[in-house]
Amino acid sequence: MFVGHYAVGFLLKKKFNEIPLWVFFIAVQFVDILAFSLVLLGVEKMSYNPTDNPFLRTSKDYVPFTHSLSSSLIIAFIILLVIWKLKNKTWGIALSIGVVSHWFIDFIAHTPDMPLLFNSYKVGLGLWNYPWIAFSLEIGFFLGAGYYLYRDAENLKRPIILIALLVLLYTPTMFAPEGEMPVAVFSIVSLSLYFIFAALAWWTERKQN
Repeated sequence: MFVGHYAVGFLLKKKFNEIPLWVFFIAVQFVDILAFSLVLLGVEKMSYNPTDNPFLRTSKDYVPFTHSLSSSLIIAFIILLVIWKLKNKTWGIALSIGVVSHWFIDFIAHTPDMPLLFNSYKVGLGLWNYPWIAFSLEIGFFLGAGYYLYRDAENLKRPIILIALLVLLYTPTMFAPEGEMPVAVFSIVSLSLYFIFAALAWWTERKQN
């Protein structure tokens, strides 16, 4: 999933309102930020998979350090300890939940390529095998979480812009023609989008003069 992870960010923001939304946007995608960084460094491996299904065109060939359940739990625990030390307990708990949520959201969507332990015992419920159902459920989850967060907001202009931009930028993936994109380019584009969306979340909460 993609915007589905940001839906979790919305839900966490509702629960832990004192933490900025952009921080949650980084937390829920932290696993992928690490993964694409390691792919660029040649540590983890992804490749192009020729298929009509737009959700299955990126094959996670070797991602044990970021996308295994065991690694996700270790990363989340490290985040808990570091943020607890640097900030406070509430921030540590909230951000570690955001980090580990990534694996469970991916588990629902992915075909069995999500390792439980390092690179072994791969699982996945395979929602992506049904692209239109997956797309509709993800958009619905995202919009529902956005409504839940902002339903009592006094000024909805910026939140609506944020939500609309994420939906508009995500939707074309459903209609992208089959064609190989170099993994390095895909990694850089993905990393750029993660930080652009975090910047948009920061802008959404920035006080207006």
